[in-house]
Amino acid sequence: MVKVINNFVKVNPYTRPGLKLAAVKGIVMHWTATPGASALNERNYFNGTCIADNRYASAHYFVDRHEVQHIIPDHEVAYHAHDQNRCYVSFLKPNANTTALGVEMCVEKDGAIHEETMRNAAELVADLCKTYGLSTDRIVRHYDVTNKSCPTPWVRDAGQLSAFRKRVDSLLGRKTVSVSAASTSQASSSSSIILKKGMSGAHVKKLQTRLIAAGFSLPKYGADGSYGDETVQAVVSLQKKAGIKADGIYGPSTEKALSAAEASADSKSKTWTLPGGIYKVKSPLMKGTAVTQIQTALAALYYYPDKGAKNNGIDGYYGVKTANAVKRFQLMYGLGADGIYGPKTKAKMMALLK
Repeated sequence: MVKVINNFVKVNPYTRPGLKLAAVKGIVMHWTATPGASALNERNYFNGTCIADNRYASAHYFVDRHEVQHIIPDHEVAYHAHDQNRCYVSFLKPNANTTALGVEMCVEKDGAIHEETMRNAAELVADLCKTYGLSTDRIVRHYDVTNKSCPTPWVRDAGQLSAFRKRVDSLLGRKTVSVSAASTSQASSSSSIILKKGMSGAHVKKLQTRLIAAGFSLPKYGADGSYGDETVQAVVSLQKKAGIKADGIYGPSTEKALSAAEASADSKSKTWTLPGGIYKVKSPLMKGTAVTQIQTALAALYYYPDKGAKNNGIDGYYGVKTANAVKRFQLMYGLGADGIYGPKTKAKMMALLK
């Protein structure tokens, strides 16, 4: 069994508010998106810099190749899965921060989650499932809860969540549990579900709702729960766009394509403008519309200038917190992590926002 180290951060308003968890109804899986940082590095960040930056964020567990750092007690709230007051998983409503444990998987220097980290995470989660009487359909991605692209590899390939659940079931000595209609608000995302023309019910309705949100319209019948010709055409359009077999049948490959479409739907609905030039912390502070554009783009990519502050810290001033958000973004994408916005940072941000 992986070594779990109880190393709780101090009680504070930003990372450990000391609030009582309502119940443990599920486990939300995350990735840290900070290449090369160990579980202990992450624990120390949430006990220091994160607090100093007035950033509302944390999770209960951080897992790397060697150990687990348990930084928030299970019976307390961690700020890990309630972005912009969203909760799309039915059994975690209204707020996953008060009903779920957060597990963060650390990232290697190359941006990947190591197999040993995955193994350790599975052992930890199996133990948590046993402790709290959870079936593996109660293991969800951060993406399922708020539509944030986290863990990004699991968003790009929904089969990785299914594989993780199977691994946990194996550790528990169970057969893999199929995802029920009540498991998440996006229940049809299970790679084991096949939907096609002539079928009806809750799974079909949820698929239709997701198709509409991702930009594949159903203008005549909408999300009526009936898999008719209109739904077939919407699925075919999705499949053609993704370059996969266009047969109008929803299955694992189509789910992967739909997840990718959902992940980018919000950013595609907006025309983004970012300034040229160099922006950094100076005295007096650089300010104006250009800085607001940078901050707004950072927030859209979940690198908030000051999460929890008014308008997430979007104030038009390029201060220390904005520089920190830029630095976190640069670290994630292999750019020079100096907190200075320039041409390379702009190019990467624009590529992700398109």
